[in-house]
Amino acid sequence: MKPLSIKVKITCWYTGLIIFILAVIMAGIVFGTDKVLVQGVQRELQDEVYDVAEDINYTNGSIDVNDVDFFDDGVLISLYTKEQTLFAGQLPAGLPAAVPFQSEQVQTVKVDGSQWLVYDLYITAKGEEGIWVRGAVSLSPAYETRNQILFVCMVLFPFLVLLAGYGGWLITQNAFQPVTLIQRTAAEIESSGDLSRRIHLTGSQDEIYQLAQTFDHMLDQLEMSFKAEQQFTADASHELRTPVTVMMTHAEYALAQKDNWQEAAEAIQVILQQAEKMNSLISALLLLARADHRTDNLEFEMINLSEVAEMVVEEMEIAARKRNITICTDIEPDLMLMADQTSMMRLLLNLCQNAIRYGRDNGWVRLTLKREDGGIQGSVADNGIGIAPAEQEKIWKRFYQVDPARHKREDSGTGLGLPIVKWIVERHGGSIAIDSCLNGGTTVRFCLPVNRQSKL
Repeated sequence: MKPLSIKVKITCWYTGLIIFILAVIMAGIVFGTDKVLVQGVQRELQDEVYDVAEDINYTNGSIDVNDVDFFDDGVLISLYTKEQTLFAGQLPAGLPAAVPFQSEQVQTVKVDGSQWLVYDLYITAKGEEGIWVRGAVSLSPAYETRNQILFVCMVLFPFLVLLAGYGGWLITQNAFQPVTLIQRTAAEIESSGDLSRRIHLTGSQDEIYQLAQTFDHMLDQLEMSFKAEQQFTADASHELRTPVTVMMTHAEYALAQKDNWQEAAEAIQVILQQAEKMNSLISALLLLARADHRTDNLEFEMINLSEVAEMVVEEMEIAARKRNITICTDIEPDLMLMADQTSMMRLLLNLCQNAIRYGRDNGWVRLTLKREDGGIQGSVADNGIGIAPAEQEKIWKRFYQVDPARHKREDSGTGLGLPIVKWIVERHGGSIAIDSCLNGGTTVRFCLPVNRQSKL
């Protein structure tokens, strides 16, 4: 059996609730109207009898009934002597005369399917003989009123049920129309693979509107992630293809030099260099992949960043001497930091390598570390070729190379160094910025909190 849709369920709920409410109202009318109407007739009957009693006068020992209204508002009045003999008024047709007299008691008399209310009042005047005042009223008009009400309800209630069901269906249809649009958009994306499609829901900003907005934002993120993955795959393939091509060429050349071991050794040396470059690239790709999936497993501990910086400077001295670049340091001692030591070393190594790689021959590189504003402020500056302002925001993208000239350098990087640096700083809860001028040098500044462990 096919399950009911939410719209049908809600419509059935609306309709069932209305039917229940109308059934309660109908039951109230059936069981409550009689009592209410009878009580109203009873009060009217009693009021008429008391009014007649006040209108009766005694004149010279005789009863004056000239002011008595024997029929008013459906109530028939009859007057009886003390011995219960009728002397004024008349009994209603169909009401037997043998109804016993009970003063100030409302009696219900049923005759041939008809019901009557009878109310008796015995009154006396000083020095005069008492008389009975009897009022009688038929309940048929009250029951006719009840039946008319029930008839109106029987006619209106089915209409109200249909109206409630139809109205509930329309409301549900309109309410779920955005959901249908979301479903259709998702199906179109699934069938076409086009992540550029959006819902673009308009109208009242209710919960479903917010859901559609969230869905659109999610699609934006998915599209960006998909494009970034495609670009990343293309760039990684391009970066790996070059060293692989070089390695294959030199391997073929080395195999051809069977009688010239010196040439073969030089070719093997080139292969080794390219293999090392590939290994570095693969390591960087693996690190970024782990970062993207939050599986980097950094080990945070209290480290001496000053000592780490000194070790990095010693390691970079050899590369700097090859280009006669002077490395200057301004490192405040004993800068303690809660961080992953390997990441901090990679951070400083990447920044110093970039500064030396793109610095000027016979130039300088300056590494600064100091405690400031409750954290550690650091910078790596050089007087190299610099970066144009339009390119500075792009350098944090993976595999991005500022210009082809840089990419053609023998010691050019892969375009992953600065993205890794940015990730490390942000992973440690810090911030990083760059200040550069074309042909005027570059300064990279970063700030790391002392006690904050990580930003997930």
